[in-house]
Amino acid sequence: MNETFSLYRLQQLDSQRIQRLKRIKQIDQIIASDKVVLKARATLQKATDALNESDNQLDDLHKKAEEKSLKLKLTQSKLYGGKISATKELQDLQAESEALRRVIKTMEDEQIQLMEVNDSCQEAKKEAEAELQKLLNAKATENSLLMGEREKLIKQLPKINAQRDALKSQLDAKLLEEYDALFKRKGGVAVAEVYDSSCKACGVELSPTDIQLAANPNMITKCKSCGRILYKS
Repeated sequence: MNETFSLYRLQQLDSQRIQRLKRIKQIDQIIASDKVVLKARATLQKATDALNESDNQLDDLHKKAEEKSLKLKLTQSKLYGGKISATKELQDLQAESEALRRVIKTMEDEQIQLMEVNDSCQEAKKEAEAELQKLLNAKATENSLLMGEREKLIKQLPKINAQRDALKSQLDAKLLEEYDALFKRKGGVAVAEVYDSSCKACGVELSPTDIQLAANPNMITKCKSCGRILYKS
């Protein structure tokens, strides 16, 4: 098996895979970072937060009003239950009942106001949701070419991965480890073609012996200048 050719082919597939993944990420960032959409999302989040706060205020006031109503019932039960006859105590209970009614009335007025605010918050959230969806629909049309490109790139990845796996299964583990290290260290070019008697990666002129060795399918030869594996077709 021509190991240098297999490594060179593996490098081509690795580069294709990286390019496609990078482009997919770029497309995702373009779509996700749209300023108009981001602003609409922020508006929706603000409306959602306001509605949540309004819901909490209403719930809290409702609980407090229920507590006051229960206390009023207990006070009136004592007042009209016939068990208390002392005038002063009856007067105190009467005063407490009137105070509780005033508090409950105030709470009921606050509830009406809060319910109006809550309705406005719900409406604002619905409008924000509708606006965001409208923008997303419009952007989906605008970005249809990008989405088409993205889908095409994603469909290409399984074939590239399958070819990579097939090549890697045929190569020696230590050689693969060396290739991976060079690929990372040398900016994605671990294998350099011999081009016009020179290393295509760094441009240094190669000796006739190195060129001959690079053409040997049973030998792994490296450029004495850049350290990359040499490949001669």
